[in-house]
Amino acid sequence: MIGRGGLARAREWTIGSPARRTAARGETAVPVQLGRYRIKQGVRGAVLTCVEAPTMRVRVQHGLCVTATAARSAAAGSIFLDGAARGAPFLDSKREVYNLDHHEGCVRPFTLATCEQAVVLIRTGLDLRKRDWTVYANDADLDTVLAIWVLLNHIRLNDGRGATRARVMPLLRLQGVVDALGLEQQDLCGLPPEVLTETQTWIERLRTPELAAKGRGRWQDLDLLEHTADRLRAIDRLIYPPKQFDDLEEIDELVRVPIANGRVAIICRSEVGIYEVERQLRRLHGRRLAVIVLQQRTSVYTLRQVDAYLPATLASVYERLNLIDPAAGGHRSANRWGGSTEIGGSPRRSGTRVTPQQIASVCQRAYGRPRLLERLSRIGVAALGSAAIMLAALAPLLMPGAPGNLGPQPAVQFSMLLAAFGGALFLTRGFRAPGLYGLRRPARLDWLSVVPVAVLGALAGGVWIPAVHLPGPATALPAVPDLLALLTLPLAAEVIFRGLVQGSLVMSFAIQSCGGPWSVSAPTIVSAGLYALWGAVLGSPSFALAPALLPDATPSLPLLGAFVFGAGSAMARERSESIGASILLHWICVATVLLARAWISP
Repeated sequence: MIGRGGLARAREWTIGSPARRTAARGETAVPVQLGRYRIKQGVRGAVLTCVEAPTMRVRVQHGLCVTATAARSAAAGSIFLDGAARGAPFLDSKREVYNLDHHEGCVRPFTLATCEQAVVLIRTGLDLRKRDWTVYANDADLDTVLAIWVLLNHIRLNDGRGATRARVMPLLRLQGVVDALGLEQQDLCGLPPEVLTETQTWIERLRTPELAAKGRGRWQDLDLLEHTADRLRAIDRLIYPPKQFDDLEEIDELVRVPIANGRVAIICRSEVGIYEVERQLRRLHGRRLAVIVLQQRTSVYTLRQVDAYLPATLASVYERLNLIDPAAGGHRSANRWGGSTEIGGSPRRSGTRVTPQQIASVCQRAYGRPRLLERLSRIGVAALGSAAIMLAALAPLLMPGAPGNLGPQPAVQFSMLLAAFGGALFLTRGFRAPGLYGLRRPARLDWLSVVPVAVLGALAGGVWIPAVHLPGPATALPAVPDLLALLTLPLAAEVIFRGLVQGSLVMSFAIQSCGGPWSVSAPTIVSAGLYALWGAVLGSPSFALAPALLPDATPSLPLLGAFVFGAGSAMARERSESIGASILLHWICVATVLLARAWISP
């Protein structure tokens, strides 16, 4: 018996060998990988699944038995079968935890067997499609196997026509009476003689492998998942007509994630079309189904929104996928995710380079509102990341024995280091998600509308100009190191604050779209604020690496100018979908400030 931590240890087993020829009944068992029932190996161990019950996972392990306290406090969506949990049977519909048992804490002759409890559970209103469930069992006797069969076939058992119920109920009733009261009380099941005889024959056939293994003393060494899958198929052959599943389409669910209003988005793979997939998934998931993403080939997807009452449409999904997909082009490109608000697809020319897990994450963000804590953590990570890059570039100046802070050489060194550190990290991330970080050509020219505002901020001290020797009357051009510093420091500032900082916030906040209405987004405000703060640090007397145009102005003026310029540059980045627009804007403003400085200098 195990306690609260036992469920984790119960997952530590592996899949056994493929099904072997069963001499006891003279038939060849179907390999466990085929048919409706599959054994899948996950990070938490092996589970048994059914293609018609995608929300169900079954774990069977010899000796699994959790305490009554652990069972009642188990994760929501847990179902314990026939002794897998100690204590009396219980139905906790509030927490959605159930213990189907007839061993402890009950009057056994007056209590239904586990398989009958299972059918009562689903026939009295429990919808197993509304969430994910994990079924725990510690044995694979016929009562437990029948209970598992009932849970995995809940959709067909709830069919209004009742053909499946009529076929299986005699088997459940007889096995329930035998398991609870013994063989001598079989007449209490109330079956007609011919039905009773047929059902007895079924039970004998179904129990033959179990009895043979126990007779040879091999039951404890048997792979219970493999045995259970084999017996489930045997029950199918008894209950269903031979061609019952001919119209069952093969759909492989790759990822299923919750989105808004209790609905789910399913990323799946199938050889049939999107509407055939929709019809079957509606049957399997009911009203929970909201979005389908069908993988037709490795890099080709079709998207379908089947719930018209979601808080967003597929347009939001396209927008975010185009940001993270390296294969998607910019605003003017035809090679992008797109379509209508109800159906669309991946880039047609090249296909996509995103994974099903990434698509699922995008669906969650597109239809769900990010939590405040998530947004704050994103802002915190962005602030810490930018600080780490800035401090790494400042480190040589802060080390003991470093040269004086004033003068051209430290400014040149700092500019080069900042551009190297920021550029390396930006390119590493940008190539993975070029749209997210702006590693694209400018899409439109409406970003030029922010130039006047950015110039005003620059003249107030908002641009980063390194403290280097500038050309005077005697020299027409600055020295090469000074010229490189003039180019690389603005470039580094844009790469860090409009590239890395702003790009890391885009998936958690709404931003402007190219050609859309003008607005000031949260990533714009955050990136501008961080840029202004670090500009104040670089312009302070302690460093004097990027002094303001007007050194005698009040300290708040350069800070305000940096925020205004940073906001304008961030808006240009969003409108153009390109970091190139921000870099060019910064260079234009630097040139404007240098001309103004030369004009006002005596």
